[in-house]
Amino acid sequence: MDRMGLTEKAKEFTDTALLKAGELSEVAREKAPGYLDRAADLAVKAADATASGVDRATGGRFHEKIEEVTAKVEASLDRPRPADGPTVVTVDPDEPKS
Repeated sequence: MDRMGLTEKAKEFTDTALLKAGELSEVAREKAPGYLDRAADLAVKAADATASGVDRATGGRFHEKIEEVTAKVEASLDRPRPADGPTVVTVDPDEPKS
């Protein structure tokens, strides 16, 4: 009898943990785009600052190459993010398991 009680408690604990994980993944999914956009903006600023520093340090000898690389970096950071992100799994503890 005791074993059945422990098994049921373990199942209940697992179901609760899965529900909480599903809730937290929803929150993360909602907040992620803002963080990604902010990180991309900061990366573009860093790329510009680095390009300016290298251009200044080399006396402008590689200005065109630096501009090309900077443009490629900025273009890669400015790509649209996929709207359909990873699938979020939600678990209904009342739903029978197969």
